[in-house]
Amino acid sequence: MQPAQKVSILIVDRRLLVREGLKQILLSEYPHVVFREARSSEEALARVSGRLWNLVILGITAAGEGLSVLQKICVQRPETPILVLGAYPDALIAARALQFGAAGYLSDGFSRADLAKVVAAVLEGKRHIGPSSAMGGDDRTPKASQPDLSAQESKVLLAIAAGKRTGEIATEMKLSHKTVSTYKLRGFHKLGLKSTADLVRYAMKNKLM
Repeated sequence: MQPAQKVSILIVDRRLLVREGLKQILLSEYPHVVFREARSSEEALARVSGRLWNLVILGITAAGEGLSVLQKICVQRPETPILVLGAYPDALIAARALQFGAAGYLSDGFSRADLAKVVAAVLEGKRHIGPSSAMGGDDRTPKASQPDLSAQESKVLLAIAAGKRTGEIATEMKLSHKTVSTYKLRGFHKLGLKSTADLVRYAMKNKLM
């Protein structure tokens, strides 16, 4: 979609400064954009049900709050692309957002160029992970807080945290048992986890389950 075309964007975030900042950045790329804002999940769902949007930008907190809203919007308006802004780089939250139906993911600390690139890609119907997200890595973020998990490792860990067995995961992902186990071991190592209980605690702490 070209910048000269009229674009309707709904920004969902409880933080006023974030909403205003996003509008200022996007206005330079899309001068004819129509903005609306939502400060709560209830307001967001009401605005989504009232009309179609070219794009919904949804803020997710560090605790993963907002994922339930994402899921509801995807059910209510599956044709509406959603760009998720994460509070900090986290591979599992990024993976969870994409599994729920998000078209893109970008973590806080992104540049104007990052945002413009991701928004353009999503408006063109593509799925895009911004460079600041944990899914793609960012050398400025300490390894301990930003594990460089692959998409497959993230999916396996999320499935394990949800209580699925190796056989079930292998069948769903069309992988061998050995490959699933390898992804699990790599993921555990990157996250610094020792057991499935540790993984479940991590998932619960980050509101992934």
